[in-house]
Amino acid sequence: MIGPAKRLITEEKVKNSSCSHCGEQNTLLAKVFSKMFILKILPFVYGKTTELSCSHCEKVYDKNDTIDPVTQRRVDIIKDDAKHVWFLYLGYVFIATAFIVAVFKDK
Repeated sequence: MIGPAKRLITEEKVKNSSCSHCGEQNTLLAKVFSKMFILKILPFVYGKTTELSCSHCEKVYDKNDTIDPVTQRRVDIIKDDAKHVWFLYLGYVFIATAFIVAVFKDK
C-alpha cells in the first residue's frame, strides 16, 4: 500500500451551534483526521483535516458551504486540540535512524 490516507483522530460535537441546513441545535459533529502518506508500512503524517456533518439531517458540509464564523472557530479549536497518534511518526523515526546510522557507519 503506497499513497495518501487518512485516519480518524477524534469525533466531537460542536457545542452551541446549529445546522444551517435543518436549523437543529447542537447536532453538528466535527471529525478530525490525520492526513498521511503511507510508504509500504511506514506512515508519514503531514497534517490534519476536518469533516463537519449534522447528526439530524445527515448533511455533510464541504469547502463550498458557508459556516458562521463562531461555529468555524469552535471547529478550529477542536482541530487544534486533536493530537496525532504517536505511531504515525514512525516513518520519520525510521528515516532519521537510517540517516544517523549511515553518517556514523564509516567513523
